Amino acid sequence: MPALSSSPRMVGRHTELAALLEAYDAGVGGVPRTVVVRGEAGVGKTRLVQEFLALVTADPLGARPDDAPVIAFGQCVDLGPIGAAFGPVRRVLRDLHAAVGTDALRDAAGSAAAIASLAALVPGIADESPEADEPAGEFAEAIEVLLERLSQRRHVVVVLEDLQWADAATMALLKTLASTLRGRRLTIVATYRSDDIDRFHPLRPVLAELDRTRSVVRVEVTPLTPDEVAEQVAQLASGLDPRVVEALAERSGGIPFLVEELVDLGDRALPDTLRELVLARYARLGDEAQQAVRTMAAGGVHVDDDVLAAVTALDEDARDHAVREAIDTRVIVADGAGYSFRHALTREAVEAEMLPSERVRVHRRYAEHLRDHRGDSPDDASAVAEHWLAARDLPAAFDATVAALERSRSRFSPATSAKLAERLTELWDQVPDAETRAGTTLPELHLDAAQAWHDLGDAERSLRSANEGLAVCPDDPLTRAALLRQRFVQTYNAEHRGRAEDLEKAVSLLEGLDDPRARILLSRVLTNIALEEHGTDAAAHAARAIALAEEAGDDAALSVALTVEAWRIAGDEDDEPRALAPLQRAVTLSIDPPMRAYAGAALTDMLARVGRFDEAVVVGTQHYEDVTRAGIERGSGSGLAYSLAVALFATGRPEGARRYALRARRLMKNPLHGASIVRLLASHLTWDDRDAERAELLLAERATIEDSRRRFPDKRGWWAVERAEALLTLRGASADATADVLAGVLADVFDIADAETGAAAVRRYAVVTAALLTLVPGRPADRELRDRLAAKVETWPDHAAAKAHADLVRALLADADGTPEHRVAVWRSLIGAPTDDLLAVWHRQLARCRLALALLDAGDRDAAAELLTEIVATAPSEGVARVGRWAAELAAHARLTPTSADEVSQGGVITTLTPRELQVLELVAEGLTNPQIGQRLFISPKTASVHVSAILAKIGAANRAEAAALYAASASASTSASAPTSA
Repeated sequence: MPALSSSPRMVGRHTELAALLEAYDAGVGGVPRTVVVRGEAGVGKTRLVQEFLALVTADPLGARPDDAPVIAFGQCVDLGPIGAAFGPVRRVLRDLHAAVGTDALRDAAGSAAAIASLAALVPGIADESPEADEPAGEFAEAIEVLLERLSQRRHVVVVLEDLQWADAATMALLKTLASTLRGRRLTIVATYRSDDIDRFHPLRPVLAELDRTRSVVRVEVTPLTPDEVAEQVAQLASGLDPRVVEALAERSGGIPFLVEELVDLGDRALPDTLRELVLARYARLGDEAQQAVRTMAAGGVHVDDDVLAAVTALDEDARDHAVREAIDTRVIVADGAGYSFRHALTREAVEAEMLPSERVRVHRRYAEHLRDHRGDSPDDASAVAEHWLAARDLPAAFDATVAALERSRSRFSPATSAKLAERLTELWDQVPDAETRAGTTLPELHLDAAQAWHDLGDAERSLRSANEGLAVCPDDPLTRAALLRQRFVQTYNAEHRGRAEDLEKAVSLLEGLDDPRARILLSRVLTNIALEEHGTDAAAHAARAIALAEEAGDDAALSVALTVEAWRIAGDEDDEPRALAPLQRAVTLSIDPPMRAYAGAALTDMLARVGRFDEAVVVGTQHYEDVTRAGIERGSGSGLAYSLAVALFATGRPEGARRYALRARRLMKNPLHGASIVRLLASHLTWDDRDAERAELLLAERATIEDSRRRFPDKRGWWAVERAEALLTLRGASADATADVLAGVLADVFDIADAETGAAAVRRYAVVTAALLTLVPGRPADRELRDRLAAKVETWPDHAAAKAHADLVRALLADADGTPEHRVAVWRSLIGAPTDDLLAVWHRQLARCRLALALLDAGDRDAAAELLTEIVATAPSEGVARVGRWAAELAAHARLTPTSADEVSQGGVITTLTPRELQVLELVAEGLTNPQIGQRLFISPKTASVHVSAILAKIGAANRAEAAALYAASASASTSASAPTSA
């Protein structure tokens, strides 16, 4: 009985399969996972993935079609070291299109710009109407948005096989998907051959970054054990002598593919080498079949039938016979419209059998056929260049690479463009008339590569390309100046230090050039210089940058110059209101969507800095809708989303703010930049009285926070303020804070307040926080501290935003030292002032609570009760539940009768609890333990314990039994109050 070609049932791999299924189950629950499966060639990675897909697509219970997962498969193809941009992703998108249909795919794309982008990868989804003329967005972003939105409705499983052959664009996309998609039903499975990844392989840094991503699961597929090899052999050919099986296990090294090949030999002698074993089936073919298979091997793992017919030297009958023989011998298999090798190892071994002359001849035929008949395909455009290289025709390879670069640029694939540009620089000296062929110069190519690496966020490679360009650019002042500027930018990005001499050299090269391009570039260089300087020099450079951009008529350069001028005015002159004018002008210019988003984010941020929070929300929302419509949300939306979240929190709209904050976190390409979102959310949780959630967030994000503080020490200001705010009570610092902790936090806050650099709004906010932390109502302040705070506000500029915060600090000083009547007058003056709306909602509510305290001290209990009732009613919904609790505690302590009986009296101190704490208290009243509460609410027992401790402290209960009694009494009072009365 002949041996089977492969095992009918997978052997072993239980742990590996369980890891894949666990990741799939996480995706079902809305937690995306990426699984990276690694193992040497032939070890069974593909078989493992096939078994996994068979299990998740099985439908024993007859589930509805909409509940079934959508499976999309992308096979990476060996098209040389560069490949075609998004090659395997194109196959994934076509599978998705086939699975969900055109309408669902268009709907998931989300915008006309995204549909226009995807239409190049998925024919048939574009709007065919004559008026449809929407410019395309960026391909990578369109793909990310599509997967994210589609996975909201269906569970999407994406499989990428053989990442060792993936193109740069696909690898960059995988990094983004693995690290930024959250809360979606998406499972990504990617496989690669570990024995192919040396220290120089382009996949290696991608894998290193994936290893740092918590949502990535690693699965190592190891060789089979001797017992597992015996099990596999028994499936392939039963009844073999145990000694033969033992020899097979030793000879195969536990590699399932090699076990199959060894069993297939039957009684034939064992080959001397691994290569001979892999070629054993090929060696049994006739001459014409071997020739056809060698021709196939030059074309890759898969070759379409029409391509094979065009490049093989066999006539039609001989070719058909040869292909049939190769299929029958199980060297290749029929696959769609062509043929595939049963395993990539076989293809590699067969290709090595080609004679040098045969290799040149066959690759030339492939290049000529693909160029003449299929050059429009991105895969084939890249393949043409690789075939010409293999055919040793360097001029033809150069020309094909130029064509591939143009195609890559049209598809907005900077990763592939950078590598193609570098390929051209390598071939440059080996090709006659390279400049004419390329339509550009060698230094310009290096500049293009540097810009592409910059767009990818790879500062080190961009810097290297800039340096290589400078080494070959002695006499072109314009290009040399651009390379010098690029080197300055990338040195700053990579090493956090500037090379001012590069900018100075660039200016000297550009001065006096009568060329609009030179004026535009000089404007950009001067904006870089202005950012590095302060005072009159910065003002002069910024003004000239604006003038040059206006003279050249370049709105993009003018927009950048105006934005830099706004930052200079806000920073150097401490005049944020005046900084609004250049930004308002910048957003009206005729600029592309990314540049408009850049200026729009700056305008939104500046409006928030000056306290015009409602206007910031309107402007930010408009610009965010614009970037979404333009299909560039991922590339340009993070800054806008962050500024919108800040403004929404400040206006008391926490739900919308949280949505934008979490969106900004997902959109940020650099995880370290996400620390600012973590800080913003932590501050919100503090003011919203959710201490346990804040602690859990900071613990989960500890690595990100520490890395960010180390990389960006200049951003520590807000972190110092956030820690200080966590210690606040209505009457200054918490009594639970030790003297050492309080002293350290206060020192950090005053360091920010005293700093001469950084945003003025941050320094003012730090002074307000220091005053809140140290000034206690009705208790005279330390003279030195009082003088220090008073002196600070006297130096602030005389504009509304600064005045609002200065008035708040002065009110806090008066609250500490003044009589009750004076304190009441000061707080009423602040709350009724026109600048009151320029304060964030937490400061406004806190000021009202301080007023209520002063009213109590002054003996006006009715007015205090009315005000406290209003605070208790409004603060929680505005995201300031902490101040609401302080108000309720103050009312309870003073034994006030609130004006609204259903606000405070019915619930007593229970009304001070957050919704989550009320849930926990209800379960405590049921008698549940902390672990049981955690299971019920899907939180950890430790978090449940923190909630219980916070509840006991807030309601003044000595233990859980007393807390349960208070809850029961509150519930009873509420029921009584709501019961109907008899007539």
